[in-house]
Amino acid sequence: MRRLSALLGEHLAPPALAAALLVSVEWLRALLAGGDGGGAFAFGLAVMGILGLPAWIAGLAGGLTWRAVGLGWAWGRGERPPLSPARRVAWVIFSAVALAALVMVVQVQMVVYLKAFKRHVYQGLATGLTAAGVICGLAMIAGPVVGALTRAIAWIAPKLPRPLDPTRRLGVAVWLLLIAVAGAWLAPIVIKALHTVDLRPARLALLWAAALLGAHWLAQTVLKTGRWRSVGLAVGLLVPALALGSLLWGAGSLGDSAARVVAVDRDTLLTGKVAQGLRALSDKDGDGRSAAFAGGDCDDANGKVRPGVYDPPGDGVDQNCTGADLSLSDHPLRPEARGPRGPGPQNWNVLLITVDALRGDMIDEEMPTLKAFAEADAVRYTQAYSAGASTYWSVAALMTSNMPSRLMMGGDQTPVQQERMMTEVFRAADWHTALFANVTVFFVRGLRQAMDVSDYKTSDFTVHGAKPGSAHMTDGILAHLDRWQKKQVRHPSDRFFLWAHYYDPHDPYFEVPGFPAADGSDEARYRAICRSVDAQLGRLIEGLKAKGEYARTLIILTADHGDEFLEHGHRFHGTTLYEEMVHVPLIMKVPGVPARMLDTPISHIEVAPTVLDLVGLEIPDDYIGRSRAAEIRTGEPAPAAPVFFEVLPDSNYKAHQVGVRLGAMKLIYRVDSHTFELFDLSADPHERRNLYGAQETPLRDLLMRYADHHLYALAQGWSRATKPEGAPKRGAPRRPLRPLR
Repeated sequence: MRRLSALLGEHLAPPALAAALLVSVEWLRALLAGGDGGGAFAFGLAVMGILGLPAWIAGLAGGLTWRAVGLGWAWGRGERPPLSPARRVAWVIFSAVALAALVMVVQVQMVVYLKAFKRHVYQGLATGLTAAGVICGLAMIAGPVVGALTRAIAWIAPKLPRPLDPTRRLGVAVWLLLIAVAGAWLAPIVIKALHTVDLRPARLALLWAAALLGAHWLAQTVLKTGRWRSVGLAVGLLVPALALGSLLWGAGSLGDSAARVVAVDRDTLLTGKVAQGLRALSDKDGDGRSAAFAGGDCDDANGKVRPGVYDPPGDGVDQNCTGADLSLSDHPLRPEARGPRGPGPQNWNVLLITVDALRGDMIDEEMPTLKAFAEADAVRYTQAYSAGASTYWSVAALMTSNMPSRLMMGGDQTPVQQERMMTEVFRAADWHTALFANVTVFFVRGLRQAMDVSDYKTSDFTVHGAKPGSAHMTDGILAHLDRWQKKQVRHPSDRFFLWAHYYDPHDPYFEVPGFPAADGSDEARYRAICRSVDAQLGRLIEGLKAKGEYARTLIILTADHGDEFLEHGHRFHGTTLYEEMVHVPLIMKVPGVPARMLDTPISHIEVAPTVLDLVGLEIPDDYIGRSRAAEIRTGEPAPAAPVFFEVLPDSNYKAHQVGVRLGAMKLIYRVDSHTFELFDLSADPHERRNLYGAQETPLRDLLMRYADHHLYALAQGWSRATKPEGAPKRGAPRRPLRPLR
């Protein structure tokens, strides 16, 4: 019995100790990152149940596998001629390096062959011949290389401490772990492109592997003797028992707290991924969603009912778990009837400035020139929101006064001709129109509709965003204004509509001469870039003054979206709807209107109607945003109205979310996981405390109605985003001009 308990403790305790450490680190890190998850103790149980048992099972399997490898290692000693441990290790090293070399060479050559040959048969043949050549070359050098490695290992092994001896199992494990750890931390430094990859889950998994290795050493040296034998057995049995109990509790109770569900999915590195696997395993009807582990399936016995699917209108069935069947006549985004316009057409110029990835908080924190400009001469909206979280969705929504999911987009991810852009209204009213952009991807076709001039020269200068381009952009705009004043441009009108899209704050974050970053982090470089863009925008404003055009120019400055630096566990943009992503600056300098600050929330889809109203032009009937011109002129806040924003799944982004802000309250619905986040932005501007479930909110019904229509629009295929499952094979060929009336 004593020997049996020692054997069980030796095998069960190490994975239990490693699992307990992994769960503790994950739990503490998540608490520091995102709050208490609806209660620290309950959140800890959830992490233990979801992550603890799989970690223990994986550790146990890993230990048994490693023991089997050791037995196989021992069997090799009887070979004739004997294969020494040093030579075995040499062969392992050579094989790993050779395999990596083969993969890298074939990958590089495949890229070359795709350009060199048009027919797939030639591409495949060339790739196969390359692989064969590499294998032959490696076979030719295998003998001398392995021999040299064997001699080196045999010489160095006796000089190393026992735990580092590569000819022993423990030494091999330690060296493998050290190499993996070094790779996880050094890879983004050596290979710059990897800075976009989130390696934190891999690093946490390596911490677990190190704990497992250390626990096995502890079991071999301590837990096999005396009273520690019982301790090892107790730990080896209690931890998996606790994890199993927590797993069973979490299967039914995880969804009792929305904050806990979101914390598991958002604030953890490994637990959320494991939870997705558990949801898939517990799916009863095979539709990919489960009712267990807060999977969101409102009917796990019906494979046609689950969150995020197409809900045919008027069939009396709630297919997508929003709480009601879709009614096309009940859209929550209803534009108000067009009221009387202000003064007639103004003899003004219009300058629209969009800055890529510029967060709303950067004006106050890093851009003193723009802040002073707003305080002296402009109306500044402090609560402005983009309609989307990536450029091609949000900019198109800004220019067409429509939500991204309802836009009619072409294959190049820009609006088709049926969409009436604000630029077209100005061109039809005899304004000279010009577009300056230093990224060609999103501005080539649809967004240059009705442009007399489309200037993309800065894109070549910056090598597509790899170095600063704002100074070059400002130079080009000022030079164009000189030509416009001299009537040397196409369509030389006495009024211009000029759109400038500054790209520099978009990643990659480079060093800008004259604007040093506080440190080498991405966020510090981003802030330095914002300061440099601020200086160039100040130079553009001063240039307008020098040319005598400033007084009669309506200037609008905003951003397509923000950028994330792990405030909520995410980087860059395109996948979330937190404030750092959709809260953008909006500054409007209107001739004859005094400077003021407005705190009422405003959506990007309201900008185009407002601008057209201010200059006295007709607002197209298919614009769904309301005009805020009266609010700007008088300073009287407009009636409160919901502001919606959304993240669409497509070929670039997989996340799917919709959100709404009304007053100080903001609700986010994650369509892909059927989870909610409710924030009171007046008390919690950084969105740390999820109030959903802790208090009643009318925003849920409002947002669910919007989600129904959002999914219906995606199902029609207008936007070219990924269609929800169950969507008709053929959507509506053309969106009605005024479908929301």
